[in-house]
Amino acid sequence: MDYAKQKLLNGPNELRGDNSAGTLACLSVRFALEFNMDASTRDVSYTQVERHMRLCIAATVGLDKMITITGSEPLLAEAAYQLMEDTGKSAVRHLAEHSDLNCIDRGRRGELVAILLIMQAYDAARKISRKRWVSVANFMQALLPPSSYTTLLGSAPTSRPMDFDTTETFEEIFKDYGLWFNHVIKIEDKGMISIDHLWKFVTRGAMILCATSQEGIDIVLPLHRTTQNLGPDSMTAIVAQLKNATGYNATPTPLLFDEMDSVLKSTIFSRVDSDSQEKPNTPVQAEPPKKKQKVTQPKMVDSKPVIRLVFALASPEPAVIFRTRPEKQPYSDGDAFDIWLAGVSCETFRQIQKGDLQSYQTLLERSLLPHDAFKLADEPKTGKEARKARGPRRRRMAPLIFPEPGHDGIHLPGPKELGQGDSESPV
Repeated sequence: MDYAKQKLLNGPNELRGDNSAGTLACLSVRFALEFNMDASTRDVSYTQVERHMRLCIAATVGLDKMITITGSEPLLAEAAYQLMEDTGKSAVRHLAEHSDLNCIDRGRRGELVAILLIMQAYDAARKISRKRWVSVANFMQALLPPSSYTTLLGSAPTSRPMDFDTTETFEEIFKDYGLWFNHVIKIEDKGMISIDHLWKFVTRGAMILCATSQEGIDIVLPLHRTTQNLGPDSMTAIVAQLKNATGYNATPTPLLFDEMDSVLKSTIFSRVDSDSQEKPNTPVQAEPPKKKQKVTQPKMVDSKPVIRLVFALASPEPAVIFRTRPEKQPYSDGDAFDIWLAGVSCETFRQIQKGDLQSYQTLLERSLLPHDAFKLADEPKTGKEARKARGPRRRRMAPLIFPEPGHDGIHLPGPKELGQGDSESPV
């Protein structure tokens, strides 16, 4: 572990406050940070590849352009966890206050905020269980405020399989399930979240960030039934959908849970017929005359419990709402617990400490903006007076984008109202 820390930090085995490159390396290996492709980011990427274990997967001649990623390295992620834990400062503060924040992809869905919240809860649950893996109950205890967690333990599923009459509660249903992850893997194909692959992410200790274009689900936390051998049949999941628009507030939108259910049935809880898959070492033969191809339908696996979360991150009102089962709720393929998490607040997420809230809000606001030019965030040393003068000048070049002083000022009415026979322009 000491060697992993030294490789990650390029020498030392302790993370100090002045080591910005080392801090970025620790954040990258745990949260799969993606770097922008602009010229100002290039030097930062070069340094991370050269000295801090980031991987270059493609480069043009002369290294004018490099595409870099963080590898899925559980040992390095564990070293990063220990290094950042020893600083006494949360990961979200390390990221939001980092000098190279402008080089990091914004996470337009709010995914950076969500995975930081989830990882912060998981890290806290590790301390409760004193193990590297944690139970589902311990994870939810670390994620939710105490009163909400107590309510969850005694709650019944939102939906149940047909002809399955039982009074089991959340605590009883998930008592044998556990999680293990210390870093994030961002997938590029939704086929990777099928029941056939989920167990593989457990072997690497990774949570799943879905592809940017993925519909219905944005994050998957693989759950393993610890009384069974690790494999497809022992897996289920916690799935989350992220919303960072203010239109999603403390009032749940049931349709979002229904959309998640359709994805669960078509991907996670289905398995392609093995007879239809290509068999290894099959000799290549001449293509036969085309016939009407048989469409192979995915086979459904046995019913499994699932937890469906919706993060309404931009909600002005904090709330934790457990969706109750409607009278005419259609039966599902397994027990499902639906939870609506509104707002970034300690009233919604237990691990948001006093010093973390501003950092979360900074990252959430940043996810909604295409750039920071109008806030002069790219010029941290700019004084207050210069910032006050330059902001409106930049906004004047972007007509009708902001209501703040800028170009919009030319449209203010003059001393006389239009339509009064005055031919003078109000501009």
